Amino acid sequence: MDLRIIIFIAAFVVLLWIGRVLSASSDVHAASLPIPAPQTGKNSADGADDKQMPLTGAEIDFPIQIPPVQRQADGHYNRPNILNYYFGKTDLVGGPADPTSFFDEFFVLAQDPDTRFEWTYDYTIATPSGMQKVLNEERFESLFFEGRVVVVERWDMRVIMQTVMEEIIKSYGRGEVEQIVPDGKPETSMLTPVRKQESPRPTE
Repeated sequence: MDLRIIIFIAAFVVLLWIGRVLSASSDVHAASLPIPAPQTGKNSADGADDKQMPLTGAEIDFPIQIPPVQRQADGHYNRPNILNYYFGKTDLVGGPADPTSFFDEFFVLAQDPDTRFEWTYDYTIATPSGMQKVLNEERFESLFFEGRVVVVERWDMRVIMQTVMEEIIKSYGRGEVEQIVPDGKPETSMLTPVRKQESPRPTE
């Protein structure tokens, strides 16, 4: 056999052995590295803090005791099924930043136990201080509400839900069901502001 061929084969075997050794060393090194912890609180696009979505009632325990759904002697049920409830902005567990000053919409998704028809009750929940804050910040002279309004002294989910559920059970017993507008969404409480008038400037 030609000497050059022998040298070439020997060199190839040596290079192959070196490659395997380096590969094994790399695998051991990679396996020994700590697993990187997932990054939280940062948005990968712009680096801004991610905001956690407010919790809904379907994710937590119901805050009060309510009577079970039962068919009454007249064939009607005593109350609707409550499928979910949530605030427009406020987290059900964390509550508002200031428990004595908040203003938010509250939604309760209900279902008729017999027909399975679903609708949404809409409430405005606020404290006196929260309403005053809206008046001051928006420069309103008054607030006019269409729909259901619950005013509480301070944030207390048990008090809020107790008040709302008592009203729902009463209205359901009277056969009242939330009206549905043509686009399929339930009507909501409307806030009609009246802005403060600017003082007239003296003519020059």
